[in-house]
Amino acid sequence: MSLGKNLVDLVAEMGTRLGFDVEIEVEASESAWVDVVWFNKRFSFNAVGIKKGKMRFSPVIPVAAFEIEIKTGTNAKHIKGSVSNLDNLGAQLSIIGIGSGNLEAIRKPAVHKNKNDSELQKILMDRVYRWVYAEAQPRGRVVIMFEEEIVSWATHIGVDVEQFRA
Repeated sequence: MSLGKNLVDLVAEMGTRLGFDVEIEVEASESAWVDVVWFNKRFSFNAVGIKKGKMRFSPVIPVAAFEIEIKTGTNAKHIKGSVSNLDNLGAQLSIIGIGSGNLEAIRKPAVHKNKNDSELQKILMDRVYRWVYAEAQPRGRVVIMFEEEIVSWATHIGVDVEQFRA
């Protein structure tokens, strides 16, 4: 069962569990908002006493940043926009999370109708990597993770994933 919009909350909980200060919807530039950011606690909004959200004016250190594509991971424009947002933020680790809803979207055309989830993930991963690295050309490394990989990571660090299922 897909987590849907709760995937953002799961990623936020993971960051808290790992000891980061976590913010949702962080303004990386005037037109770029990043879904979830894990900050170094010594240099976070809480530590420096600055209003949350406006990262470009704050002496904060974003360690990991996540753009979550719940159902829009099949769209090159959305993926490239996510890369741009992550570049603007400048975190040490950038991750694009691909929600399970994207697999149903890619399964709709007749050519993919009878493919299993593994086959669809491979097709989608190939597309997303091409959009990220050949077209968007990020300044740093961007990791692409499917929802099930994020869930596995969360489970590994002791987060009760079932509380996030819709």
